[in-house]
Amino acid sequence: MTAEDKLLLARAEDLFSLCEKYCTPRFSSFLDGGEIAVLEDNFITGGADTMLWGGFEGAEHRILGVFPEWSEPEAAEFPITALYIKNNGSRELSHRDFLGTLMSLGIDRSKTGDIVTDEGGAYIFLSSDIADYAAQNITKIASCGVSVRRAEPDEIKNVSKKMQSMELVCASLRLDALCAAAAGISRQAASRLISGGMVKLNHRPVTDGSKAVCEGDLLSLRGYGRFILSRCGAMTRKGRIHITVNKFI
Repeated sequence: MTAEDKLLLARAEDLFSLCEKYCTPRFSSFLDGGEIAVLEDNFITGGADTMLWGGFEGAEHRILGVFPEWSEPEAAEFPITALYIKNNGSRELSHRDFLGTLMSLGIDRSKTGDIVTDEGGAYIFLSSDIADYAAQNITKIASCGVSVRRAEPDEIKNVSKKMQSMELVCASLRLDALCAAAAGISRQAASRLISGGMVKLNHRPVTDGSKAVCEGDLLSLRGYGRFILSRCGAMTRKGRIHITVNKFI
């Protein structure tokens, strides 16, 4: 376990201690998928008094909320504010453009949740304590003028990550076979990626190409993107498996 992992677990322990001492909910900063995996592997996050929430269903960056045992965890209590940034310029803005602007304002990444782009701009999820600062200071992104407003609860319900659905045929549900099919590379090339530490399964590094992959699992291949195994279908006559893979775009 790294020093960073130990510090993360210590901070989570502090949340439980403070919640018990003051009988009020306590919240972490935004956690990325790797940090959440560390908590899930080493710490209790699934009990009745905890909740992970990022502002919308399917969010990757989420906050750990610790609630008194007598209360019911509620998404509405999390200190998360969603802003919608409308692009008034003539060119399309990328996720990197929006994130770069936030970083240029001195906003720490731990204060920033997911950024979900659409044709007109992007929804950004922020810690509530810096949302007003961001809204007041974001006037331009890259070379494009923008306008910023708070997102309404009803529209947040429809926020989702962009994905491309792919119908593929896979030799088996081994990690190396799934990586080869999803990335469109040979199985040998996939094996090299895995053994080289360039593949993660559900945010956890994996170097064993024979590891089984299940429906709902997230594959991260450095240089090729991220994929979710959405469905395992019927077998072909040659014993291969029809699968549906969703790629983040």
